[in-house]
Amino acid sequence: MLLKDKIALVTGSTHNIGLGIALAFAREGAKVVVHSRYGEDAKRIAGEIGGDYFAADVSKSDDIAAMFDHIKKKHGRLDILVNSVAHSAKGGVLETSLEEWNRIMAINLTGYFLCIQHAGKMMKEQGSGVIINISAGSGERSSPGGAAYSVSKGAINSLTRQAAVDLAPNIRVNGIISGLVGTPMGQKDMGNRKPEYDIIPLRRIGRPEEVAEAAVFLASDKASYITNVILPVDGGRLNAMGSGSSR
Repeated sequence: MLLKDKIALVTGSTHNIGLGIALAFAREGAKVVVHSRYGEDAKRIAGEIGGDYFAADVSKSDDIAAMFDHIKKKHGRLDILVNSVAHSAKGGVLETSLEEWNRIMAINLTGYFLCIQHAGKMMKEQGSGVIINISAGSGERSSPGGAAYSVSKGAINSLTRQAAVDLAPNIRVNGIISGLVGTPMGQKDMGNRKPEYDIIPLRRIGRPEEVAEAAVFLASDKASYITNVILPVDGGRLNAMGSGSSR
């Protein structure tokens, strides 16, 4: 019960990594606020783990403000924020439209920024808190055909480092670089992606719960002297690959 009685918001927590983190946090005793754009999905997961839920589009500042207002009114505090929601699209620098660029930045970067602002203010008032941002390897090394996504992830890593400095000493801010992660079906599909499989030293894609265990550790008092760290949970892929093949 590493997170017993903690109030935790996990954005994008109805599928894959976000869901894995919500399940792990609930197992460790946290009261999880499940988030999705879709209320029914969030309500269903919250019911399964005994948590709360809120539907919001994180590309809209008013939706984000309403979500944090709900948390403050219902729970009175927020101990942990995990920014996990993400939007991806294919397209290089020359192919990405301004509309798609703005959409990805609004969700992947501005949404993270606004959630950090709202959470940071609550955590400053209560004198403690933990923020974890989920990123990707393409934020450190470019990914062909993923211009907006890669830039947004690189900016998230920079935002993590900046927030860690600005919110210290009572609020810890860290990031997780997730590698290729999927459901059992996605892992089975990895057999059809042998070149990608071969550049992962552990020779497999990850499971959502493996990223979730890292998030549990960073959110817990076990990591009480860890801030401003961006931890790869990727089977060794990021440090084993050449530039231009990260996603």
